Amino acid sequence: MTSGFKSNWFVWVLLILCILAIPVGLLSRNAGENLASDEELDSGDLTTRFTDRIQVIRLYGIIVDKREKLFGEDENAPFVVKALRKAALDDHVKGVLLRINSPGGTVPTSQEINDELKALKGKNKVVVASMADVAASGGYYIASAADKIVAEPGTITGSIGVIFNSINVKGLADKLGVQPQIVKSGQFKDMGSPFRAFTQEDKAILQGLIMDSYDQFVQAVADGRKLKVEAVKKIADGRIYSGRQALKLGLVDQLGGYETAMDLLQSLCQERYQRKTKFPVEEVSGGGLFSRLAGLNKGFKFAFDNGSVTGELIPEFMNARYYHMPLWIMQ
Repeated sequence: MTSGFKSNWFVWVLLILCILAIPVGLLSRNAGENLASDEELDSGDLTTRFTDRIQVIRLYGIIVDKREKLFGEDENAPFVVKALRKAALDDHVKGVLLRINSPGGTVPTSQEINDELKALKGKNKVVVASMADVAASGGYYIASAADKIVAEPGTITGSIGVIFNSINVKGLADKLGVQPQIVKSGQFKDMGSPFRAFTQEDKAILQGLIMDSYDQFVQAVADGRKLKVEAVKKIADGRIYSGRQALKLGLVDQLGGYETAMDLLQSLCQERYQRKTKFPVEEVSGGGLFSRLAGLNKGFKFAFDNGSVTGELIPEFMNARYYHMPLWIMQ
């Protein structure tokens, strides 16, 4: 065993040097360089802590308070909430581009992110929402809090409304001889059970819940877009709109993609902070060594996404996992 180690001493030395080089590289990267105005910063660089900059934060997938996967959590709702809170506390962050690709999600989590965007604006930071394939329902609820919204002409958006999903399998259960046994503390505790139909009282309670959430949604859109509540209600019947239709209705401000949204954000930040040059751009991620080694994140994402590459070959909003939704959602 000793002779084997001696014969491979060069490999061991090289391995140790590589391990030691990682933290050194992270600490020293760009340390001796002056930042160009249009340089893209890395969220792991120490220099970013002392640089006035713009941050890009991405929100992809169902908007729900849950961390789904090992390498993809830098784009889910809990991470976005955390990133927005950090941005609000960082005086060097002058603006945020929130890139949204989501069909919607739960009411409270959508509201929480909406609140964080309003808190950012309260700190005099500029917020621009950039819509990708889809930013509908809860995705639009969030976007409505931004200073400006940019969407592609074909982006799917709108879907302003709330829905409670349930299914009644009583007929099938009866045919199979399945007899549910339920013990409950009150009349309405099993409301929404798949083993019985809604009663009129059930429907009234659920309708009240849905309409209260709907009113909150409409009010948020009216406040964010500076529209009258009645004007929003006329277009808030749950239907979806293309980006071009949304522009005509006043739901978005400009047509274009990521670069258009970034140019708009740069322009607004330069105007607000009286700066002639562009701000450096920081792509926000989870940070840390583990996230870095996951440059992996995009290339090997399929290996941790239900074991299939198909999730990378179709638009995110068409992925089958979007249909595993909570019952009470904005959709």
